[in-house]
Amino acid sequence: MGDAMWVGTWTTDGSSGDPRLLGTLTGHEGWVTAVETAVVEGRAVAVTGSRDHTVRTWDLTTGSELHAPLVCRADAWTSTTAEVEHIAMATLDDRPLALLLERLGREKRVLLLDPATGLPAGECVRVVETAEMDGLGRVLLTVEEERTLRLWSVATGEEIGSAVPARIVVGAYDEPVAVRAELEELEGGVVRTWDMEGRPVDKGGDTRGAAAVVVDGRLVAVAFNAVGINGFFDGETAVAVVGELAVACGRRSGEVVPVSQVAEVEGRPVSVVREPGGGGLRLWERGVASCRADEEEAVVTTSALHGQPVRRPRDVDIQQEWTWQLVHPTATLGSSDGVAAGILAGRAIRLTADTDHTVRLWDAATGAALGEPLVGHTDRVRAGSVATVATVATVAEQTVAVTSGLDRTVRLWDVTTGRQLGEPLDGHTAQVWDVATAMVDGRPVAVTAGADHTVRIWDLGKTGASPLPAGHGDAIVAAATAVLQGRPVVVTAGADRTVRTWDAATGAPVGEPITAEVALMATAEVDGSPVVVTAAPDATLHRWDLASGKETGEPIALPSGRILALATGRVEGRAVAVTGGSDGTAQVWDLTTGTSVGAPLTGHTSRITAVATAEVDGRAMAVTGGWDKTVRLWDLATGTPVGEPLTGHSDWVTSVITTVADGHPVALTAARDATVRVWSLRDGEERDQPLSTGAIRAMTAQGTHLITTDGTETVALHDLTTGAPVGEPLTFPSPVHALATTADGDLVVGHGREVAVLVRVTV
Repeated sequence: MGDAMWVGTWTTDGSSGDPRLLGTLTGHEGWVTAVETAVVEGRAVAVTGSRDHTVRTWDLTTGSELHAPLVCRADAWTSTTAEVEHIAMATLDDRPLALLLERLGREKRVLLLDPATGLPAGECVRVVETAEMDGLGRVLLTVEEERTLRLWSVATGEEIGSAVPARIVVGAYDEPVAVRAELEELEGGVVRTWDMEGRPVDKGGDTRGAAAVVVDGRLVAVAFNAVGINGFFDGETAVAVVGELAVACGRRSGEVVPVSQVAEVEGRPVSVVREPGGGGLRLWERGVASCRADEEEAVVTTSALHGQPVRRPRDVDIQQEWTWQLVHPTATLGSSDGVAAGILAGRAIRLTADTDHTVRLWDAATGAALGEPLVGHTDRVRAGSVATVATVATVAEQTVAVTSGLDRTVRLWDVTTGRQLGEPLDGHTAQVWDVATAMVDGRPVAVTAGADHTVRIWDLGKTGASPLPAGHGDAIVAAATAVLQGRPVVVTAGADRTVRTWDAATGAPVGEPITAEVALMATAEVDGSPVVVTAAPDATLHRWDLASGKETGEPIALPSGRILALATGRVEGRAVAVTGGSDGTAQVWDLTTGTSVGAPLTGHTSRITAVATAEVDGRAMAVTGGWDKTVRLWDLATGTPVGEPLTGHSDWVTSVITTVADGHPVALTAARDATVRVWSLRDGEERDQPLSTGAIRAMTAQGTHLITTDGTETVALHDLTTGAPVGEPLTFPSPVHALATTADGDLVVGHGREVAVLVRVTV
């Protein structure tokens, strides 16, 4: 027999999307928070940053990744990994470079990435101090990754002294009182200790890691983890200047100095850039102060460090903001009002976002407002971009602003009139954190970054297009199957408050959508008709006739509080629903009459978070799991427990399904302990060892396979007996939140706002 694989039979991808959506880039495993575009070696590319701690480079024509992801640094002191918050593009020596603003805790740095190779191209080094030192001339003190301190000669561009590992000797209140270092190169491994005045001492005590700069055996600076230092947070880098360097800077010896990434050269703001691989320093300054009509990108020029007087400005309060504006003049780091800049009729314009979620246009040269605010966003605007679009109807150029926000929308605006162009771009299922524009094969596009882990590409030439009406308008939260008029159908519930029905064979929509706010959903057959049972957030149960879409009977108000688990089944020929509540009880409901059946099922000592039903040897049973880490079996006809509670999970039980394995009825329970346990429904005994599956958001079973998702874009298959992975995970364009199987064994996957049905084949 050949290998089994899953092949898609149909998907709603595109049918419920937006005709302006050109493609979806998937690969990030966390929120995509930053995007920028460039032309690299003649092709349009995008560089994206994500909370999965990676930076990726994409070919916008093919949608493929150009290089292996760049993984952000991990801090050895705090064991945390950095994230890229913003990305900008600049031109250096006629080649594009991506500028990455990376945050690690409260510390930020600007890195350079070459999008042509995917490799680091340098770093905007953090500047501590500049001063004129006797015998050394003008010097510049910098601090780099892992708190490495370096002292540079401005005249020669060469490093002065030695950067050495050190230990901070701390006093009773964690204040540094001395510095100890081993001077391997200078004095043959001699260990020397200096007090915070820079004088040699013999001082013991508790120590912690640090880094130092030593010039001719004299301590001049030290960097350390700022534990217990006023004005700093634990894990942040504190740098103190000591001895003669402190005197040259006009500071008290041992004084902690603010760290910046900017300086001034002949009165002009610059960034100090360290080339990769231990290279030298270069100074970056802004290019032309005003934009020309044919320039949309900031141009960065460089000059050699040699001979340039450098001093750090004293009057800048928010150093990181100034640094980012220096390397990316159109952006304002950490501010809610800086969004984008562009060109309108040869005039530089700037977009800003206000606290009332509106966007305003400004003349960048005069500061005058242009027109009325752009009104439409309902939550904070995170990003914007400006593009020139050639409109087909008039063969004229139209300047379009593109804005994105936390209301999950991307909106297009005619910059000249201030009017919104068409409906919002419809595709992201979560907050949209950034947007950039580009030309791809002569076509103006917008590239957006979302918290749904995707990057999406939009055709700006279709500014008048509107989304297609069919399909969910928000993420799918539940999926189930049923038989309607003799044909198998798929039923899905979305966060857009609709329940939709699809032909399981063709994917065609069936009937009109049901309007309902759904937290949980199941299907049943009541008096010969298919019914959808939904649990609402207000602790009510609703029954809907699947053929007509109308609600049958009054809503069932649950006295046990919020419904956390729902399943349907049959008891002595009656269709019932079993609910699990926040009060730790389960209840059986007659779906024909809407009344409760018997007394509540009591026994759990905390919330019931999972429930399933099964028929075992002619007996209707329910399986429940909850916060008390137990699994319980119930006889639904009598309302009594079957056997003792099933124990073994070490954390909350989150999901339960029932199936038949090797001819034996079993329950599969998943918990936050990252395992799935298999229990016999005949005797309550656990079968074999727990299956190590990792975190599970949803699961189902088909034949000998357990099918799971952890809420990312992947679906994993496991052997029901051994727990071993079966083949490669299935990958979808957006996060998977719902799984189900049809009576024919097909797999239903709800990913993002789309539905896909796959069939298992043998090859």
